[in-house]
Amino acid sequence: MKRLLTILFVVVLASTTYVLSAKTGNKEITGQWKYEVSNAPYGYEKGTIEISEKDGGLVGKVIFTDGSAVELKNITYVKKNLSCGVYVEGMYITAKAKVEGKNMKGTVDTPNGKMEIKAQKQIK
Repeated sequence: MKRLLTILFVVVLASTTYVLSAKTGNKEITGQWKYEVSNAPYGYEKGTIEISEKDGGLVGKVIFTDGSAVELKNITYVKKNLSCGVYVEGMYITAKAKVEGKNMKGTVDTPNGKMEIKAQKQIK
C-alpha cells in the first residue's frame, strides 16, 4: 500500500511539474550562462552553464574554464527559482538561484560550505 501511494505521489508530482513548465515555459532559463563562484577552488570558479529543454524537461551541463564538462542533475525551474546539482570529483554539489531578467544569483552548497554564485545570460 505504501509503495502504491509513493508511486501515485511521484506520478502526480511529475504531471504537475510538466504542466507548470508547459504553462510558464522555460525560455527564461534556457541558454548559456557565464557563472562565477569567487570562493571556489581554481578551475571551478568560472565557467559556463548550458541549459536546454528535452522531452518536456530541462537538461544541462557545466563547462569549466579548462573545457571539461559535467552534467547537471535534478534540474527544476519554478517561479524564477532554479535548483540543480552536479557531481564534481565524486562529490554532489547543489545549487539554488533566483533568476531576475538576464541575471542569476544564489548559493552552491559544497563540502567546503556555502558559496555565492552569480551568473549572467549570454545573448547570441
